[in-house]
Amino acid sequence: MNQKIQPDNLNSSDNVTQWASEKEVIKTSFPIYLTLFCIKCFPKFLLNGLIRIIGFFFFVFNKRAKSECLRFQNQFKSYCQNFKQKIPNVYKQIVCFAITFVEKMECWVKKNPGVKVEFSQGDDVYNLINHLNSGKGAFVVVSHLGNSEVLRCLANRNDICLNKKVPIAVLMDLGSTSNFTNTIEKLNPGFTENIVDVNNITPATIEHLEEVIEQGGMVVSAGDRVSKNADSRFIKADFLGKEAPWSYGVYLIAMLLKAPVYFLFGTRKKDVSFNRKYHVHVVKSSVETDCARKDRETNLKNLCFEFVRELEKVCLEHPFQWYNFYNFWADSKDEEKNA
Repeated sequence: MNQKIQPDNLNSSDNVTQWASEKEVIKTSFPIYLTLFCIKCFPKFLLNGLIRIIGFFFFVFNKRAKSECLRFQNQFKSYCQNFKQKIPNVYKQIVCFAITFVEKMECWVKKNPGVKVEFSQGDDVYNLINHLNSGKGAFVVVSHLGNSEVLRCLANRNDICLNKKVPIAVLMDLGSTSNFTNTIEKLNPGFTENIVDVNNITPATIEHLEEVIEQGGMVVSAGDRVSKNADSRFIKADFLGKEAPWSYGVYLIAMLLKAPVYFLFGTRKKDVSFNRKYHVHVVKSSVETDCARKDRETNLKNLCFEFVRELEKVCLEHPFQWYNFYNFWADSKDEEKNA
């Protein structure tokens, strides 16, 4: 894991490290318990109304989320000249997040959350399903766009035509989401049983992930977040017209596991909607992960670039479902210019 990528694509930045180290947006347990109470006790129509109230309070009291939504929308507008939203609408993006937050909670704590999913015609979702049904494993890259938890929900309920129970290992930064994770764990003791903390990756961890793949399972990881304990190593790639840092470790793990890689995106069909209808889009990567060691770094970089391009395509369709509430384009050079 000490391989070096080309100097123009592997970088180190104090600002990126600071971004990666920032804590979760929801810093106390109260909103989580309140949401769970509402999910369990309120009828659906009343819960849908309360989501807007939750979004309003989040909008009022979370300054960082507001500033990062504004930063994202301004960058999106500068890249997409025909964007219909001429004036930034931070509140809409935060309400979208509130709806998704509730739907994620339903996926985690309810056996039947009522999420409805339709698959894209002509993409690689059935390729992934057939691959898993054949007993082979896969590495799945998700993002902070939309709600990727629909995958785990569908897999747990076996609503995606699987002919066997598929083991899943989810790579997650438990350090930056400790409060949220601990709260959900109290309510659902099995929540973290298949989660692997990205801050404690060891050779034993890789062996465990290899076993999941060999058992025909899925290893799932977000590809759009830089780990705070990754020695500030990241790959630079343009996203929405501006260079941004992307995780080096995630794509390195994908190469080490040598399994086929799929990019998965789950977006609500309508941004502000309470009908729980999602559109799942799956793309199989063309990059060869089971390659010679001398080709690993080049393929690793290409895997990252391919994911970024697919993420950008989906983001152009659903910009208000972008929930990476950090300075995504953080770079020391930018900070020096603005100093």
